[in-house]
Amino acid sequence: MNNRPVEPTGRTPGLNPFLPFDLCIPDGEPKVFGDRVYLYGSLDRTAGCYCSHAYHVVSAPLCDLTAWVDHGESFSSAAVPWSDAALYAPDVLLHKGTYYLFFCMADGSEGVAQSDAPEGPFSNPRRITCGGEPIRGIDPSVLADKGHIYYTWGQFELQMAELNDDLCSLRPETVHRGVLSNADGREGFHEGSSLRKLGDHYCLIYASEYTDDAPHHGARPTKLDYAVSTDVFGPYERRGTVIDNDGCDEATWNNHGSIVKLGAQWYVFYHASSENSVFLRRARAERLQVDEARGVIEQAAPTANGFVRLLLPQMLTSPLHACRFFGGAWAKKTADGRFAAVCSKKGAGFTFSPARFAEGRYRLALTYRCDADGGIRLFLGDRAAGTAALPASPDGSAALVFFAAAGDFPLRLQSTGDRPCTVFRLQIDKTETV
Repeated sequence: MNNRPVEPTGRTPGLNPFLPFDLCIPDGEPKVFGDRVYLYGSLDRTAGCYCSHAYHVVSAPLCDLTAWVDHGESFSSAAVPWSDAALYAPDVLLHKGTYYLFFCMADGSEGVAQSDAPEGPFSNPRRITCGGEPIRGIDPSVLADKGHIYYTWGQFELQMAELNDDLCSLRPETVHRGVLSNADGREGFHEGSSLRKLGDHYCLIYASEYTDDAPHHGARPTKLDYAVSTDVFGPYERRGTVIDNDGCDEATWNNHGSIVKLGAQWYVFYHASSENSVFLRRARAERLQVDEARGVIEQAAPTANGFVRLLLPQMLTSPLHACRFFGGAWAKKTADGRFAAVCSKKGAGFTFSPARFAEGRYRLALTYRCDADGGIRLFLGDRAAGTAALPASPDGSAALVFFAAAGDFPLRLQSTGDRPCTVFRLQIDKTETV
Protein backbone atom coordinates (compact mmCIF):
# COMPACT_ATOMS: atom_id res chain seq x y z
CA MET A 1 0.00 0.00 0.00
CA ASN A 2 1.23 3.46 -0.90
CA ASN A 3 -0.51 5.46 1.85
CA ARG A 4 0.29 8.52 -0.25
CA PRO A 5 -0.95 11.84 1.17
CA VAL A 6 -3.07 13.70 -1.31
CA GLU A 7 -0.96 16.66 -2.42
CA PRO A 8 -2.60 19.95 -3.40
CA THR A 9 -0.82 20.31 -6.82
CA GLY A 10 -2.87 23.15 -8.22
CA ARG A 11 -5.87 22.80 -5.99
CA THR A 12 -7.06 23.73 -2.52
CA PRO A 13 -7.35 20.70 -0.18
CA GLY A 14 -10.93 19.79 0.66
CA LEU A 15 -12.56 21.60 -2.25
CA ASN A 16 -14.45 19.66 -4.93
CA PRO A 17 -13.27 17.53 -6.56
CA PHE A 18 -11.52 16.66 -3.31
CA LEU A 19 -9.00 14.07 -4.61
CA PRO A 20 -6.00 14.74 -6.88
CA PHE A 21 -7.24 15.74 -10.31
CA ASP A 22 -5.57 12.66 -11.84
CA LEU A 23 -7.25 10.25 -9.40
CA CYS A 24 -10.75 9.62 -10.75
CA ILE A 25 -12.80 7.54 -8.31
CA PRO A 26 -16.49 7.43 -9.27
CA ASP A 27 -19.32 5.33 -7.80
CA GLY A 28 -18.19 6.15 -4.27
CA GLU A 29 -19.42 4.28 -1.21
CA PRO A 30 -18.24 6.09 1.96
CA LYS A 31 -17.85 4.01 5.12
CA VAL A 32 -16.63 4.94 8.61
CA PHE A 33 -14.21 2.51 10.27
CA GLY A 34 -12.63 3.65 13.51
CA ASP A 35 -11.68 7.31 13.34
CA ARG A 36 -11.49 7.51 9.53
CA VAL A 37 -13.87 7.67 6.60
CA TYR A 38 -12.98 5.40 3.68
CA LEU A 39 -14.18 5.83 0.11
CA TYR A 40 -14.61 2.72 -2.02
CA GLY A 41 -15.36 3.19 -5.71
CA SER A 42 -14.47 2.33 -9.26
CA LEU A 43 -11.35 3.74 -10.90
CA ASP A 44 -11.57 5.68 -14.18
CA ARG A 45 -8.22 5.81 -15.96
CA THR A 46 -8.85 6.71 -19.60
CA ALA A 47 -11.25 8.74 -21.68
CA GLY A 48 -13.58 6.51 -23.66
CA CYS A 49 -13.88 3.77 -21.04
CA TYR A 50 -15.88 3.34 -17.85
CA CYS A 51 -13.85 2.08 -14.88
CA SER A 52 -10.72 -0.07 -15.13
CA HIS A 53 -9.27 -3.36 -13.87
CA ALA A 54 -8.36 -2.06 -10.40
CA TYR A 55 -9.66 -0.29 -7.33
CA HIS A 56 -7.97 2.34 -5.18
CA VAL A 57 -9.02 3.07 -1.59
CA VAL A 58 -8.74 6.58 -0.15
CA SER A 59 -9.44 7.76 3.39
CA ALA A 60 -9.36 10.80 5.66
CA PRO A 61 -9.42 11.29 9.43
CA LEU A 62 -12.79 12.36 10.78
CA CYS A 63 -11.04 15.24 12.52
CA ASP A 64 -9.75 16.66 9.19
CA LEU A 65 -11.77 15.85 6.09
CA THR A 66 -9.34 17.79 3.90
CA ALA A 67 -6.44 15.40 4.64
CA TRP A 68 -7.14 12.53 2.22
CA VAL A 69 -4.69 9.66 1.78
CA ASP A 70 -4.47 7.41 -1.27
CA HIS A 71 -3.78 3.87 -0.03
CA GLY A 72 -3.04 2.69 -3.56
CA GLU A 73 -4.35 -0.33 -5.39
CA SER A 74 -6.53 -2.48 -3.17
CA PHE A 75 -7.79 -5.10 -5.61
CA SER A 76 -7.37 -6.07 -9.25
CA SER A 77 -9.34 -8.19 -11.70
CA ALA A 78 -6.09 -10.10 -12.23
CA ALA A 79 -6.88 -11.80 -8.90
CA VAL A 80 -10.32 -12.99 -10.08
CA PRO A 81 -10.20 -16.60 -11.28
CA TRP A 82 -13.41 -16.57 -13.32
CA SER A 83 -13.08 -13.30 -15.29
CA ASP A 84 -10.66 -10.63 -16.51
CA ALA A 85 -13.38 -8.01 -17.09
CA ALA A 86 -13.18 -4.46 -15.74
CA LEU A 87 -14.24 -3.82 -12.15
CA TYR A 88 -17.43 -1.83 -11.62
CA ALA A 89 -18.80 -0.25 -8.43
CA PRO A 90 -17.99 -1.98 -5.09
CA ASP A 91 -19.08 -1.83 -1.45
CA VAL A 92 -17.37 -2.92 1.79
CA LEU A 93 -18.58 -4.46 5.04
CA LEU A 94 -16.80 -5.05 8.35
CA HIS A 95 -17.95 -8.38 9.77
CA LYS A 96 -16.42 -10.20 12.76
CA GLY A 97 -13.12 -8.35 12.41
CA THR A 98 -12.71 -8.91 8.66
CA TYR A 99 -13.35 -6.41 5.88
CA TYR A 100 -15.29 -7.80 2.93
CA LEU A 101 -15.11 -6.17 -0.50
CA PHE A 102 -18.21 -6.83 -2.60
CA PHE A 103 -17.39 -6.19 -6.24
CA CYS A 104 -18.96 -6.54 -9.67
CA MET A 105 -17.48 -6.80 -13.13
CA ALA A 106 -18.30 -5.59 -16.62
CA ASP A 107 -19.44 -9.11 -17.60
CA GLY A 108 -22.18 -9.05 -14.95
CA SER A 109 -20.47 -11.34 -12.45
CA GLU A 110 -20.33 -10.42 -8.77
CA GLY A 111 -17.95 -11.52 -6.05
CA VAL A 112 -16.50 -10.90 -2.62
CA ALA A 113 -12.91 -10.67 -1.38
CA GLN A 114 -11.54 -10.04 2.09
CA SER A 115 -8.82 -8.25 4.06
CA ASP A 116 -7.67 -7.65 7.61
CA ALA A 117 -7.50 -3.90 6.91
CA PRO A 118 -10.11 -1.48 5.56
CA GLU A 119 -7.73 -0.25 2.85
CA GLY A 120 -6.89 -3.81 1.72
CA PRO A 121 -5.31 -5.41 -0.13
CA PHE A 122 -8.27 -7.72 -0.63
CA SER A 123 -7.77 -11.35 -1.57
CA ASN A 124 -9.49 -14.75 -1.80
CA PRO A 125 -12.21 -13.67 -4.27
CA ARG A 126 -15.33 -15.86 -4.41
CA ARG A 127 -18.43 -15.59 -6.58
CA ILE A 128 -21.76 -14.51 -5.14
CA THR A 129 -24.28 -17.31 -5.65
CA CYS A 130 -27.95 -17.94 -4.99
CA GLY A 131 -29.25 -21.51 -4.82
CA GLY A 132 -25.86 -22.70 -6.04
CA GLU A 133 -25.88 -20.55 -9.20
CA PRO A 134 -23.83 -17.36 -9.70
CA ILE A 135 -25.91 -14.22 -9.68
CA ARG A 136 -25.59 -11.63 -12.42
CA GLY A 137 -25.90 -7.87 -12.20
CA ILE A 138 -23.98 -4.77 -11.19
CA ASP A 139 -23.49 -2.36 -8.31
CA PRO A 140 -23.74 -4.39 -5.10
CA SER A 141 -24.61 -2.76 -1.80
CA VAL A 142 -24.54 -4.33 1.63
CA LEU A 143 -26.04 -3.42 5.02
CA ALA A 144 -25.64 -5.19 8.36
CA ASP A 145 -28.67 -4.60 10.56
CA LYS A 146 -30.04 -6.37 13.65
CA GLY A 147 -28.04 -9.53 13.07
CA HIS A 148 -28.83 -9.81 9.36
CA ILE A 149 -26.78 -8.82 6.31
CA TYR A 150 -28.75 -7.53 3.34
CA TYR A 151 -27.45 -7.41 -0.22
CA THR A 152 -28.82 -5.33 -3.12
CA TRP A 153 -27.84 -5.42 -6.79
CA GLY A 154 -29.15 -4.77 -10.29
CA GLN A 155 -29.81 -2.29 -13.06
CA PHE A 156 -33.30 -1.02 -14.02
CA GLU A 157 -34.82 -3.51 -11.54
CA LEU A 158 -33.34 -3.71 -8.04
CA GLN A 159 -33.07 -7.06 -6.29
CA MET A 160 -32.46 -7.66 -2.60
CA ALA A 161 -31.73 -10.73 -0.51
CA GLU A 162 -30.14 -11.79 2.75
CA LEU A 163 -26.57 -13.12 2.79
CA ASN A 164 -25.67 -16.36 4.52
CA ASP A 165 -22.90 -16.45 7.12
CA ASP A 166 -20.36 -17.37 4.42
CA LEU A 167 -20.93 -13.89 2.93
CA CYS A 168 -20.80 -15.29 -0.61
CA SER A 169 -24.21 -16.96 -0.96
CA LEU A 170 -27.73 -15.53 -0.81
CA ARG A 171 -30.68 -17.19 0.88
CA PRO A 172 -33.05 -18.00 -2.04
CA GLU A 173 -36.17 -17.70 0.11
CA THR A 174 -35.32 -14.05 0.89
CA VAL A 175 -34.86 -12.85 -2.70
CA HIS A 176 -37.09 -9.88 -3.53
CA ARG A 177 -37.25 -8.63 -7.12
CA GLY A 178 -38.48 -5.23 -8.22
CA VAL A 179 -37.69 -3.54 -4.90
CA LEU A 180 -37.13 -0.46 -7.07
CA SER A 181 -37.77 -0.24 -10.80
CA ASN A 182 -37.77 2.06 -13.81
CA ALA A 183 -41.08 0.65 -15.03
CA ASP A 184 -44.00 2.99 -15.63
CA GLY A 185 -45.35 4.43 -12.42
CA ARG A 186 -42.32 3.35 -10.39
CA GLU A 187 -39.25 5.02 -8.85
CA GLY A 188 -37.07 5.62 -11.93
CA PHE A 189 -34.38 3.22 -10.73
CA HIS A 190 -31.41 3.14 -13.11
CA GLU A 191 -28.51 1.59 -11.15
CA GLY A 192 -26.16 2.22 -8.26
CA SER A 193 -28.25 1.20 -5.26
CA SER A 194 -26.89 1.95 -1.79
CA LEU A 195 -28.79 0.66 1.22
CA ARG A 196 -28.44 2.82 4.36
CA LYS A 197 -30.29 3.61 7.59
CA LEU A 198 -31.87 6.96 8.50
CA GLY A 199 -32.94 6.59 12.09
CA ASP A 200 -35.54 3.82 12.00
CA HIS A 201 -35.99 4.13 8.23
CA TYR A 202 -34.30 2.02 5.58
CA CYS A 203 -33.10 4.28 2.80
CA LEU A 204 -32.08 3.40 -0.76
CA ILE A 205 -29.90 5.91 -2.60
CA TYR A 206 -29.81 5.28 -6.36
CA ALA A 207 -29.08 6.77 -9.76
CA SER A 208 -32.44 7.86 -11.09
CA GLU A 209 -34.13 8.35 -14.46
CA TYR A 210 -37.11 10.02 -12.78
CA THR A 211 -38.10 13.57 -13.69
CA ASP A 212 -41.39 15.41 -13.70
CA ASP A 213 -41.09 15.69 -17.48
CA ALA A 214 -40.24 12.01 -17.98
CA PRO A 215 -41.97 10.06 -15.22
CA HIS A 216 -40.72 7.55 -14.23
CA HIS A 217 -37.96 6.61 -16.62
CA GLY A 218 -36.11 7.82 -19.67
CA ALA A 219 -34.18 10.82 -18.36
CA ARG A 220 -30.38 10.92 -18.07
CA PRO A 221 -29.53 9.35 -14.67
CA THR A 222 -27.67 12.42 -13.38
CA LYS A 223 -29.67 12.48 -10.15
CA LEU A 224 -29.21 10.53 -6.95
CA ASP A 225 -32.73 9.97 -5.69
CA TYR A 226 -33.78 8.30 -2.47
CA ALA A 227 -36.61 6.06 -1.35
CA VAL A 228 -37.50 5.02 2.20
CA SER A 229 -39.35 2.22 3.98
CA THR A 230 -39.89 1.01 7.52
CA ASP A 231 -39.24 -2.55 6.30
CA VAL A 232 -35.93 -3.49 4.72
CA PHE A 233 -37.62 -5.30 1.82
CA GLY A 234 -40.11 -2.47 1.25
CA PRO A 235 -42.34 -1.26 -0.17
CA TYR A 236 -40.18 1.83 -0.72
CA GLU A 237 -41.52 5.32 -1.30
CA ARG A 238 -39.49 7.63 -3.53
CA ARG A 239 -39.19 10.91 -1.63
CA GLY A 240 -37.04 13.08 -3.84
CA THR A 241 -33.53 13.92 -5.01
CA VAL A 242 -30.36 14.07 -2.93
CA ILE A 243 -28.04 15.63 -5.56
CA ASP A 244 -28.08 16.24 -9.33
CA ASN A 245 -24.73 16.54 -11.12
CA ASP A 246 -26.28 17.91 -14.33
CA GLY A 247 -24.14 20.85 -15.46
CA CYS A 248 -20.95 19.74 -13.71
CA ASP A 249 -19.93 18.79 -17.26
CA GLU A 250 -22.21 19.37 -20.22
CA ALA A 251 -21.83 15.76 -21.38
CA THR A 252 -22.39 14.15 -17.95
CA TRP A 253 -24.44 10.98 -18.25
CA ASN A 254 -24.70 9.24 -14.89
CA ASN A 255 -24.31 9.68 -11.16
CA HIS A 256 -23.55 7.17 -8.41
CA GLY A 257 -22.79 7.56 -4.72
CA SER A 258 -24.22 7.45 -1.23
CA ILE A 259 -24.69 9.25 2.05
CA VAL A 260 -22.83 9.00 5.35
CA LYS A 261 -22.91 10.72 8.73
CA LEU A 262 -19.48 12.02 9.75
CA GLY A 263 -19.69 13.14 13.35
CA ALA A 264 -22.89 15.19 13.55
CA GLN A 265 -22.90 16.14 9.86
CA TRP A 266 -24.40 14.18 6.97
CA TYR A 267 -22.68 14.22 3.57
CA VAL A 268 -23.47 12.91 0.11
CA PHE A 269 -20.60 11.51 -1.95
CA TYR A 270 -21.16 11.54 -5.71
CA HIS A 271 -19.22 12.02 -8.95
CA ALA A 272 -19.11 14.23 -12.03
CA SER A 273 -17.55 13.56 -15.43
CA SER A 274 -15.04 15.68 -17.36
CA GLU A 275 -13.40 16.11 -20.78
CA ASN A 276 -16.79 16.90 -22.36
CA SER A 277 -17.52 13.19 -21.99
CA VAL A 278 -19.26 10.66 -19.78
CA PHE A 279 -15.90 9.36 -18.53
CA LEU A 280 -13.08 10.40 -16.14
CA ARG A 281 -15.51 10.93 -13.29
CA ARG A 282 -14.15 12.64 -10.17
CA ALA A 283 -15.34 12.23 -6.58
CA ARG A 284 -17.23 15.13 -5.00
CA ALA A 285 -19.02 15.63 -1.67
CA GLU A 286 -21.63 18.01 -0.24
CA ARG A 287 -23.11 18.68 3.17
CA LEU A 288 -26.67 17.47 3.67
CA GLN A 289 -29.59 18.49 5.83
CA VAL A 290 -31.22 15.27 7.03
CA ASP A 291 -34.26 14.73 9.24
CA GLU A 292 -33.56 11.23 10.55
CA ALA A 293 -36.79 11.01 12.52
CA ARG A 294 -38.94 11.54 9.43
CA GLY A 295 -36.56 9.97 6.90
CA VAL A 296 -36.28 13.15 4.85
CA ILE A 297 -33.23 14.47 2.99
CA GLU A 298 -33.11 18.03 1.70
CA GLN A 299 -31.72 18.24 -1.83
CA ALA A 300 -28.18 19.63 -2.03
CA ALA A 301 -26.64 21.51 -4.95
CA PRO A 302 -23.17 20.94 -6.42
CA THR A 303 -20.66 23.40 -4.97
CA ALA A 304 -16.95 24.07 -4.93
CA ASN A 305 -16.93 23.76 -1.13
CA GLY A 306 -16.66 20.03 -0.61
CA PHE A 307 -15.40 19.72 2.97
CA VAL A 308 -14.65 23.44 3.37
CA ARG A 309 -17.49 25.13 5.19
CA LEU A 310 -16.64 28.75 4.30
CA LEU A 311 -15.39 29.36 0.77
CA LEU A 312 -13.03 32.32 0.43
CA PRO A 313 -12.06 33.77 -2.97
CA GLN A 314 -8.34 33.06 -2.49
CA MET A 315 -9.16 29.33 -2.26
CA LEU A 316 -10.26 29.24 -5.91
CA THR A 317 -6.96 28.33 -7.55
CA SER A 318 -8.07 25.95 -10.32
CA PRO A 319 -10.94 25.98 -12.83
CA LEU A 320 -11.57 22.36 -11.86
CA HIS A 321 -13.05 23.63 -8.59
CA ALA A 322 -15.97 25.00 -10.62
CA CYS A 323 -19.36 23.49 -9.85
CA ARG A 324 -20.78 24.15 -13.33
CA PHE A 325 -19.45 24.36 -16.89
CA PHE A 326 -21.65 25.88 -19.57
CA GLY A 327 -21.87 27.10 -23.16
CA GLY A 328 -19.17 24.79 -24.52
CA ALA A 329 -16.73 24.65 -21.61
CA TRP A 330 -15.34 21.63 -19.81
CA ALA A 331 -12.54 20.41 -17.53
CA LYS A 332 -9.60 18.80 -19.27
CA LYS A 333 -6.12 17.39 -18.81
CA THR A 334 -4.01 18.99 -21.53
CA ALA A 335 -1.28 17.28 -23.57
CA ASP A 336 1.42 18.76 -21.31
CA GLY A 337 -0.17 17.20 -18.22
CA ARG A 338 -1.82 20.29 -16.78
CA PHE A 339 -5.46 20.51 -15.69
CA ALA A 340 -7.51 23.32 -17.14
CA ALA A 341 -10.89 24.58 -18.30
CA VAL A 342 -11.39 24.69 -22.06
CA CYS A 343 -13.73 27.44 -23.27
CA SER A 344 -14.43 26.31 -26.81
CA LYS A 345 -16.31 29.41 -28.02
CA LYS A 346 -17.61 32.83 -27.07
CA GLY A 347 -19.95 32.67 -24.09
CA ALA A 348 -18.48 29.44 -22.73
CA GLY A 349 -17.42 29.46 -19.11
CA PHE A 350 -17.55 28.07 -15.61
CA THR A 351 -19.11 28.98 -12.27
CA PHE A 352 -17.98 28.72 -8.66
CA SER A 353 -20.38 28.55 -5.73
CA PRO A 354 -20.62 31.67 -3.50
CA ALA A 355 -17.37 32.86 -1.92
CA ARG A 356 -17.26 35.35 0.94
CA PHE A 357 -15.81 38.76 0.09
CA ALA A 358 -14.87 41.62 2.35
CA GLU A 359 -15.51 45.03 0.82
CA GLY A 360 -12.59 46.28 -1.24
CA ARG A 361 -10.52 45.88 -4.37
CA TYR A 362 -9.36 42.47 -5.57
CA ARG A 363 -7.00 41.24 -8.25
CA LEU A 364 -7.84 38.21 -10.39
CA ALA A 365 -4.74 36.69 -12.04
CA LEU A 366 -5.03 34.05 -14.77
CA THR A 367 -2.67 31.78 -16.67
CA TYR A 368 -4.04 30.73 -20.02
CA ARG A 369 -3.45 29.62 -23.59
CA CYS A 370 -5.21 30.92 -26.72
CA ASP A 371 -4.25 31.20 -30.36
CA ALA A 372 -6.13 34.47 -30.96
CA ASP A 373 -6.80 37.57 -28.90
CA GLY A 374 -9.70 37.10 -26.51
CA GLY A 375 -10.84 37.82 -23.01
CA ILE A 376 -12.46 36.51 -19.84
CA ARG A 377 -15.32 38.42 -18.22
CA LEU A 378 -15.81 38.06 -14.47
CA PHE A 379 -19.26 38.16 -12.89
CA LEU A 380 -19.98 38.42 -9.16
CA GLY A 381 -23.50 37.13 -8.97
CA ASP A 382 -25.31 38.88 -11.82
CA ARG A 383 -22.94 41.87 -11.85
CA ALA A 384 -20.18 42.10 -14.44
CA ALA A 385 -17.06 43.01 -12.45
CA GLY A 386 -14.77 43.51 -15.44
CA THR A 387 -12.99 41.82 -18.34
CA ALA A 388 -9.39 40.60 -18.49
CA ALA A 389 -7.84 40.88 -21.96
CA LEU A 390 -6.15 37.67 -23.11
CA PRO A 391 -3.67 38.42 -25.90
CA ALA A 392 -2.89 35.42 -28.11
CA SER A 393 -0.25 33.34 -26.33
CA PRO A 394 0.72 29.69 -25.90
CA ASP A 395 1.44 30.34 -22.21
CA GLY A 396 0.11 33.73 -21.17
CA SER A 397 -0.79 35.53 -17.98
CA ALA A 398 -3.34 38.28 -17.43
CA ALA A 399 -4.92 40.17 -14.56
CA LEU A 400 -8.05 42.11 -13.70
CA VAL A 401 -8.62 44.48 -10.77
CA PHE A 402 -12.23 44.65 -9.59
CA PHE A 403 -14.29 45.91 -6.68
CA ALA A 404 -16.42 43.66 -4.46
CA ALA A 405 -18.96 44.62 -1.85
CA ALA A 406 -19.06 42.66 1.40
CA GLY A 407 -21.04 39.46 1.04
CA ASP A 408 -21.24 36.00 -0.47
CA PHE A 409 -21.18 35.98 -4.28
CA PRO A 410 -21.02 33.19 -6.88
CA LEU A 411 -18.25 33.78 -9.41
CA ARG A 412 -18.69 33.22 -13.12
CA LEU A 413 -15.90 33.42 -15.70
CA GLN A 414 -17.04 33.63 -19.31
CA SER A 415 -15.05 33.77 -22.54
CA THR A 416 -15.49 36.85 -24.74
CA GLY A 417 -13.22 35.68 -27.57
CA ASP A 418 -14.24 34.11 -30.86
CA ARG A 419 -11.60 31.37 -30.65
CA PRO A 420 -11.06 28.67 -28.01
CA CYS A 421 -9.06 29.52 -24.91
CA THR A 422 -7.74 27.35 -22.09
CA VAL A 423 -7.52 28.59 -18.50
CA PHE A 424 -5.01 26.74 -16.33
CA ARG A 425 -4.85 28.67 -13.09
CA LEU A 426 -6.47 31.56 -11.30
CA GLN A 427 -5.71 33.45 -8.12
CA ILE A 428 -7.84 36.06 -6.36
CA ASP A 429 -6.18 38.34 -3.82
CA LYS A 430 -7.39 41.42 -1.98
CA THR A 431 -5.50 44.54 -2.94
CA GLU A 432 -5.68 48.26 -2.55
CA THR A 433 -3.55 48.85 -5.63
CA VAL A 434 -5.36 49.87 -8.81
